[in-house]
Amino acid sequence: MPRVSWWIWPNLLGIDAPMVAVVWQYFFACNFSVKIPGSNYLTLFFVVWVIYSVDRLLDARMLKRPDEASLRHLFYHSNYRIALVFTGILIVLTTLLCLCLLPMELIKTGSFVGAFVVVYLLHQIWAKGPMMIIIPKEVFIGMVFAVGSTLTGHTWSGEFIPDAFFSPSVIIFGVLCSMNCIAISVWERSHDVENDLNALPQFFPQVVNLFPIIAHAVFISLMVFSLTNYDHVGFPIFVASCIGCGLIAVLSFFDGKVSSQFLRFAADMAVLMPAILYLALWL
Repeated sequence: MPRVSWWIWPNLLGIDAPMVAVVWQYFFACNFSVKIPGSNYLTLFFVVWVIYSVDRLLDARMLKRPDEASLRHLFYHSNYRIALVFTGILIVLTTLLCLCLLPMELIKTGSFVGAFVVVYLLHQIWAKGPMMIIIPKEVFIGMVFAVGSTLTGHTWSGEFIPDAFFSPSVIIFGVLCSMNCIAISVWERSHDVENDLNALPQFFPQVVNLFPIIAHAVFISLMVFSLTNYDHVGFPIFVASCIGCGLIAVLSFFDGKVSSQFLRFAADMAVLMPAILYLALWL
């Protein structure tokens, strides 16, 4: 493992995605005036951490060119046995937290979302190309992440869960998460050659040149949608998601000019910071 800067370690350890999930869950809860027990935030953090850790273990196991892999995959590959034991302990701890702290309704609904995670992991092992033939895995991941991050709030608010899955707020947040995943795949394309054949740029190389156009088109679309729905209760979420997509669109111009690791960090900040800023100004 090469020496890495301090700001890369959250990504190497896999705690960046759990942080994003917890912050956005809190953002949703504040926006819709839903009270969620603090223990549920802790549980969400560990659940997301487990999923990402398992995913990276599978990726590290299947690397064909470890010397060309991204730092996070190289980290898990270089420390595979330690990461395997740690992930096992994490799974046991997370299971206990879920059983002891979560209401049964949330566990049942979470299991339904978990089924999509299992489908994704099996696809990574045995299948090649887009999810379910037509959906890029980056879009699939983004939408599942958005649903999973907001599931607790919908449960505690008493909303009908299937309707909550397709609420405008969750879908718009899912668009932001999907753009984050697509951006990272595009910017880390050189690391994914032969290491991740399911990454979008590997089976659709044209996306590399099209990504700046796609990013700006999504940003403009979200901006128009936000402005035309300014009276919607989810307007703050629309705006934060729009800002995040706008930041990713700006970052698309730096592809090849700065390191892919910095662009990944910046893409994660583009998702995290609009929510934090909104909460800071709001609260």
